[in-house]
Amino acid sequence: MTVFVLNVSRPGVPTPIGPTLTAPLPATLTLATLNLWHDYPHYSQQPERLEAALATLRELRPDVLCLQEAARTPVVQNAAEALATGLRMTGVYARANGNRALIRFEEGEAVLARGELADSGALELRPRAGFFEHRLALWATVETAAGPVVVFSTHITNQRGAVNAAQIASLVDLVEHQRRGLPAVVAGDFNATEDMPGIAALPAHWHDAGRGAFRAAHPEGPGGTSLGSGKRIDYIFLVEGDSVRWEILDAGTFGAEVVSDHLGVWARVSLAKGE
Repeated sequence: MTVFVLNVSRPGVPTPIGPTLTAPLPATLTLATLNLWHDYPHYSQQPERLEAALATLRELRPDVLCLQEAARTPVVQNAAEALATGLRMTGVYARANGNRALIRFEEGEAVLARGELADSGALELRPRAGFFEHRLALWATVETAAGPVVVFSTHITNQRGAVNAAQIASLVDLVEHQRRGLPAVVAGDFNATEDMPGIAALPAHWHDAGRGAFRAAHPEGPGGTSLGSGKRIDYIFLVEGDSVRWEILDAGTFGAEVVSDHLGVWARVSLAKGE
């Protein structure tokens, strides 16, 4: 019984998904992030929402896609794998919570790309918000025409205040250690609005002092991503490299209630050598 309790919800290791791709990505990229909403234990219209997500993402055609709450349930075998296959993207998935083999449910993060992914890893963010609640950052490196970029997909706790801010600080430490001077994309559901401490404290070299790709392109736009609260809690952050800079060409949101209880965020960006 003790072994069951200890294993019923624990993070997993990165697992390859989707087809094998080897071509580098262009220096001008479309990035996207989407919380798929597992809706445990109801799984409301989960197969239909996954099909709607696939149709929406086929139209958007992201070069890099970060997923959160990518679930494996009694009604959807593997949401991340289904999107990777349907979009013809390679990827990695790591379980954050649950255990499909034991309780028929799990969910986690994924990074998908239209080119080869390498050097993947995953780490639980600290502090933990609860015994059965795990929050991960999953990362992998993608090669572009302007050089390698490290891509992180993450889902921060929805417990507001100090725990949320501390997990974001844990994420910053992880990103700065793992990217080793390379440019990075950090995307996901932060469960924090722009004025909350964790977002406000992001480093200045995380694009526009932590205001994210959407706000940089649309300074006065509402940008709400949570369909329940109308607040903006999903972000794409662009971290400057030692010798490579980002330029944002455009950004926005995508999706609707037929996809998730979150809108996704997309950004069209380019990489260039710094001066």
